[in-house]
Amino acid sequence: MGLIRGSAADEYGNLSMSEEAIYGSVLAIVQAVKAQPNPGRVFAQVLYVSRFISPRDVHVPGPLIDYVVLSPPEHHTQSASIRYDPSVCGRVLLSNVCLPSNDKLNFEYVIARRVVLEFISLIEKLGRPIAVNLGIGIPALAARVIMSEKLEDYIVMTIESGPWGGVALSDDDFGVAISPKAIIPMPDQFIIYEGGAIDAASLGFMQVGPRGDVNPSFLPERVTGPGGFPVIAHGSPRLYFAGAFTAGKRDIIISNDRLMILVDGPIIKFVNKPYKIGFNAELGLKMGKEVMYITERAVFRLTNEGLVLEEYAPGVDIEKDILSKMEFKPRISRNLHPMDESIFREGEVGFRKLVEYAIRH
Repeated sequence: MGLIRGSAADEYGNLSMSEEAIYGSVLAIVQAVKAQPNPGRVFAQVLYVSRFISPRDVHVPGPLIDYVVLSPPEHHTQSASIRYDPSVCGRVLLSNVCLPSNDKLNFEYVIARRVVLEFISLIEKLGRPIAVNLGIGIPALAARVIMSEKLEDYIVMTIESGPWGGVALSDDDFGVAISPKAIIPMPDQFIIYEGGAIDAASLGFMQVGPRGDVNPSFLPERVTGPGGFPVIAHGSPRLYFAGAFTAGKRDIIISNDRLMILVDGPIIKFVNKPYKIGFNAELGLKMGKEVMYITERAVFRLTNEGLVLEEYAPGVDIEKDILSKMEFKPRISRNLHPMDESIFREGEVGFRKLVEYAIRH
């Protein structure tokens, strides 16, 4: 049995997804359910029933659908918090996207800014705009940085559900983008990721081991999956893992362009032995990947000898706030230096000027 949803169905059962935020894997689900030798039944949830749908707007042909079920609008939202927004489904392309901003700069936004700085360095290296993947969690906040710094023309954001461009949303609305330039089916998106056809990806992490192996989401007491993490991590030529340095209840603030750790998280994330491995660092190095681990207080690079500490946040004590909060001792770069102080400042940083200069020179 397959349960799918679309925007409308016509009297022939043809399914349109014209008002959906993504195509997802709807057609792939139908293909799997209807495959021989034991085809099942497909139930389609829709908002409307129309007499006719243009053939070019049909996403699933009617003969592959057994039942069409009308849904009340409150049970057919585009995302967790969006009932209907024409800019989400591609009917309207906004020239200026306005998102609620945080009242005060926080450490998660600092991490996102540091990721974007790495994207800018890549633009400078390649001499052209880049296409990147943003994972769920802190990496998705990079979309806000890109938007606020007016970098959409230089950094094309993609998310695993299918949107290209626009502003990817985060938290419960992850998977949806405002004013995307393109939306493709999720299976096709993953083929692109698997083939390495993007320039870089920023993904979250739960645990990091001494060799650089990453556990993205697995816990012994919960049944969780990795989502798109393994495919994206395997395919992307450059990986910027982004997340908080510790986990649990904490009080970390930004003050006077400095990071202040008032109460640190009790859960260590840089551990001797990750519970499960979603990214194999040894394989990544053999494939020639560039890999970094970006947190609010430290930035590491993956080498053949394991993790190397390259940067630390202004305001932190390296021994007390970084090394003592790790179960293993990383190598220390001879060029160890503070993180760029501009990412700890309130207001616009001025990233667009950096990109324009890089492109010109």
